[in-house]
Amino acid sequence: MEHLLTVIPAWLMITIGLFLLVLELLTGAFVVLFFGIAFVIVGVSGFFIEWTAGGFQVLTAMVLGGILTFSLRRLFIKSMNQEELPLETMQVGELGRIVEQGGELRLQYKGTTWSFKNIGEADVVVGDDAMVESLKNNVAYISKGL
Repeated sequence: MEHLLTVIPAWLMITIGLFLLVLELLTGAFVVLFFGIAFVIVGVSGFFIEWTAGGFQVLTAMVLGGILTFSLRRLFIKSMNQEELPLETMQVGELGRIVEQGGELRLQYKGTTWSFKNIGEADVVVGDDAMVESLKNNVAYISKGL
């Protein structure tokens, strides 16, 4: 039987896996990571298993990568989202000032500007002081200060 893809050397499979692991550093999506791990596993297994065709190696790496992705990705993302960072900039209960930046209203607070959502009754304009009630997903929830 003629194979479409000749056997891929183990060192090349490991190199592809390591490249994917480095690529994960740029994306942070925890998908490429698992496919990189799968390619490394298949590459290392090439030292112990005599593969008959490169297609089987790639198919094994893809199936293993898919299994790892669907079984472990949620755990990685959940553990990344659990930690609350106690940064000084994330403290609330203090006043910020409404400024105009790039044609839109923003909140100047703790040395940076934030997009904001007014949860108070009174409207805010440029120059108003506003109490920061909470900070979530890079949005400051404010009410107009006195």
